[in-house]
Amino acid sequence: MINKKLQTTGFIFLLILNSYIVRGQRTIHQVGQDHFNIQIDRSTSSPITILQVTDLHLGSTHEGKWKRDLETCRRIKKLVDTYDPDMIAITGDLFDGNKPHGTLLAAYAVNFFDSLERPWLFAFGNHDPEGGFGRADIAMVFAESEWGVLGKHPVNNKWKEKYDYVVDVTVKGEEKPVWQIFGFDSGSEKGYRSIKEDQLKWYRDKSVNTMDKYKEKVRAISIFHIPLIEFQYLQDDDTIKKYGFSEEKVYYEEDDGSVYNTFLDVGNMEAVFSGHDHYNNYWGTYKGGIILAYGYISGVATKYAWPPGGKLISLPSDGGEISMKNVVPNME
Repeated sequence: MINKKLQTTGFIFLLILNSYIVRGQRTIHQVGQDHFNIQIDRSTSSPITILQVTDLHLGSTHEGKWKRDLETCRRIKKLVDTYDPDMIAITGDLFDGNKPHGTLLAAYAVNFFDSLERPWLFAFGNHDPEGGFGRADIAMVFAESEWGVLGKHPVNNKWKEKYDYVVDVTVKGEEKPVWQIFGFDSGSEKGYRSIKEDQLKWYRDKSVNTMDKYKEKVRAISIFHIPLIEFQYLQDDDTIKKYGFSEEKVYYEEDDGSVYNTFLDVGNMEAVFSGHDHYNNYWGTYKGGIILAYGYISGVATKYAWPPGGKLISLPSDGGEISMKNVVPNME
């Protein structure tokens, strides 16, 4: 039985502090408003699997596109049924920018992803807060989710808060996380279309706290929407082996390289997973050893160069290397 209490003041968390949600082999625990723990009940030698979906663009008001949204959900469910991932990562633009019925649309998304009965991690894309239904509105609806993960922390600028969070992924019976997942809001408004210094300070502080607690670094990945400028450098460098397809330039918006340099400096980040560019799904290991990976377009209502699907990510629990592949559902 789920014990879920609503707070009467402040931000309504997605998962109430110190409460648990248990279904099957996965448990979610909220440590703080920007910190979660997902426990996997399995052998420490088994990899942690994540299905990344991106740029679904649900809710377009263009005639007939609602049918495509239904097909998007069918395809994602088929991928989940086929690969049974431990969790799902939504790397932004879950919603179309024009959403006159934002509350109903967000509630529909919660109902769909909760029906898959596994944790789903959400990172805001540039279109998600548009259309008069912004971050706080979406977070309020997502707060009713049994499986959704979205957090925030205070910052000293006009926004007052950023929707960034960290997830400790642990194996049952072990205290130390085998992985950490950092979810970032890469922005949407002019002047904020990248991960900014206040967010990087938050990331540094969280990483230092983790190292102080466990006396060593914990392997980490990050999920967010707008790619880094290094994705372009990777695309242009013919000496680096890449996988997947590249069909357009990288729209890194306002990123100036400081995010990647911070990841290198802290030293725990091993891979970055983004979305945003619909015609790219490649990945490769860039200078310094961090994997840069695009998601695989997931929205049927979205412009795309190949049948929509997702990216299946495997995080080894035994010190091995991260692996991934683009996956498309068999709808026959």
